[in-house]
Amino acid sequence: MIKNRLLKALGAPKQARIYTAGGEPFGGKKALQPLIAEFPNIVTKYTLSREGELSPFINKSSAMAAIDYIVSLSSDVFMPSHGGNMGRAMQGHRAYVGHRKYIKPNKRAMLEYFDDASISETELGTIVRKLHKGCMGKPERRTKRKDRDIIAYPMPECMCQS
Repeated sequence: MIKNRLLKALGAPKQARIYTAGGEPFGGKKALQPLIAEFPNIVTKYTLSREGELSPFINKSSAMAAIDYIVSLSSDVFMPSHGGNMGRAMQGHRAYVGHRKYIKPNKRAMLEYFDDASISETELGTIVRKLHKGCMGKPERRTKRKDRDIIAYPMPECMCQS
């Protein structure tokens, strides 16, 4: 339910095609039902591939993750569900290839608003867009902050360009 509200608040159209990377969610397909009810065009590598196309990769988790990575890198917008290595690598790669839109959900700041049922969807949208104004994948000045590793924050001045 939180993903639905976040996507709606950020202005995602109901007919947006949403790719979910990874495996089966905790709770199975039932866990995705609220999201599918709001955004019916949910796709995965399994629904996008032709029959048998993924067979050579079924027991190869790294190859399956690579497929998710390639599809995610090619997307118009990328939003990780958590702060894992794929999300950080995707953030850096998308920055390196021209700062493609990358939305890093500010879960800590949103929590109080998502828990407040008295806030209308319109008001929530305004709040969420304001909270995420600075985290939409735009170029950022490099700083010496310790949380700015080379994976998520590439340094274009020392990267090879061809």
